[in-house]
This record gives sequence, structure tokens and C-alpha cells, in this order.
Amino acid sequence: MPLQVSTPTDTTIVLTRPFNAPRQRVWEAFFTPHLLRRWTLLPPGLTMTVCECEPSVGGRLRLVSKSDEAEVAMTLDGVFLEVILHERAVHTETMALGSGEVIGSLVETHEFSQSNGITTMRITQEYPSKEARDGVIDSGMTDGLEACYEQLDALLAEPPHPSLL
Repeated sequence: MPLQVSTPTDTTIVLTRPFNAPRQRVWEAFFTPHLLRRWTLLPPGLTMTVCECEPSVGGRLRLVSKSDEAEVAMTLDGVFLEVILHERAVHTETMALGSGEVIGSLVETHEFSQSNGITTMRITQEYPSKEARDGVIDSGMTDGLEACYEQLDALLAEPPHPSLL
């Protein structure tokens, strides 16, 4: 089933998608840097150079990409505010261009539930304004996310990684 997107409020996007894998494996794929790198697709011309993710309260989230034109083309920085292992994580996100110009910020809540071997992921993104939320929707973000999640499907179909046992 593809990604489902809803906008329950003027400043919120909710993303819901099932994965054919146990909740622990889906969680680990979302929050373990070497696994995150395997399924995260960046826009054409960008390469991920830094992937840090420490899912604990106060832990850091940092992704950095480069392009042929810039050693740092884009950054995503955040801090984990709440973590319930394998169930829920809340973190901030600030995206900036390599110049340091902030192009977006939000609070993102990840929730994972499991039934009959299927894990349902629900991500709630809270933006500071309707304009910010609408800009994200208009950017085509959902198509890019579904492409990432298809990569994640393939990763989850592989035998479990030793770190997940």
C-alpha cells in the first residue's frame, strides 16, 4: 500500500504507510545511520556526507549533503524531544542551505504500531504556518518519500541485519 497523506489541520501533515516487517526492524531502519543511508534517496545531484542519528532524549539528528557545486549543499539538524523505544520518537528538524539560510523547520512525531507482522508507520509533521505546510506539499515531497519507502521495503525484505537480532 502506498504512502497515505492527510492534512488534519492547517499546519499539519500526517504520513501513514505499512511495512511488511516487525516494528523493531522498521524502527532500526529509521534511526540507525548505516541503515538510514541505504534507503534515503536525495534529490538528483546531492550526495549524503553525514548521517548522524541518536534516538534518545536530547540526542542529535544531522544529515548533510553535498553537490558538485558545494561541499555543503543542504543540512537537516534536529534534537530528539521524546523517545519510547520501537514505538514513538519526537524530534525537531531545521533544514538549511549550505549558505546557512534556513528553508524550513518542523516538529516531527514518528509512531510505529504492529499487527499480524505488519508495521504501520505514522509520521505527524507540525509546521509553524499554513504557508510552510503548503509549500512542503507543493514541493512534491510525497512522491520522493514514497520512492524512499519503496527502497525501505527492499531493505526490510532482506534477511535481518546482525545488529537487529
